[in-house]
Amino acid sequence: MYRGLHYLFIPFIFVMVACGSKTTEIPAWQNPDQANIQFELQLNKEMYRLSNFGEPPQMALWIESMDGSQVKTLWVSSRLARGVWVGKVVCPTALPHWISRRDIESNGGIPSFLRPLPDGITGATPKENLKVYATVDPDSEWRYYLELNVSGDYNETFKASKSNGTPDPDGNGQPSLIYSGIVRAVSGWSDTAQLVGRTEQMVAIPDILPDIQGYTTADKVLKELKVTFIEPTGEKHE
Repeated sequence: MYRGLHYLFIPFIFVMVACGSKTTEIPAWQNPDQANIQFELQLNKEMYRLSNFGEPPQMALWIESMDGSQVKTLWVSSRLARGVWVGKVVCPTALPHWISRRDIESNGGIPSFLRPLPDGITGATPKENLKVYATVDPDSEWRYYLELNVSGDYNETFKASKSNGTPDPDGNGQPSLIYSGIVRAVSGWSDTAQLVGRTEQMVAIPDILPDIQGYTTADKVLKELKVTFIEPTGEKHE
């Protein structure tokens, strides 16, 4: 059964909360009444620099209820979130699986310049490290997903054009990869994401394909995605 979710993506800062003579420090992103979850990504910049463009990957991070009926996006790289592409309006093969899940989340389809995502869940892809935070109901359980794609990382399997000469329309190269795991909102819990599949190179399909043969660099861009329950650092005061 779906349980309530609240999410934040803000810098890790502290605020002072005073009540009478007692003061405590609580990180601004934490909610003492909820289970606070940290997603920590580490990227291998040497791998994505081998692509034709040498740019960090496009990424989307989201969670779903266990039955898949509820979807909540936590973070999306700004180029996709704002529809800022060179020479085109949208890039449907960048993160097609996340785009398909957005249809369940909000019937939103592909973000664009005229219909961007909120600033609170977007940002430039960092060169190496990223932390994203979410709060969920205590003792609840979720699936989390990360979809990642480096543009222009062609190789012998995923070439710049098909055998008949048809070019890769989006400069995709090796198709996006999907990593996943389970969030259990209980004290002491942590998880490391596992690679579960991929999408297609030249066609925006919604499915996760289990065959990950033919990858040479894209499957090495993500060093690790670790997800952790964060113990509260202070008490909430009325």
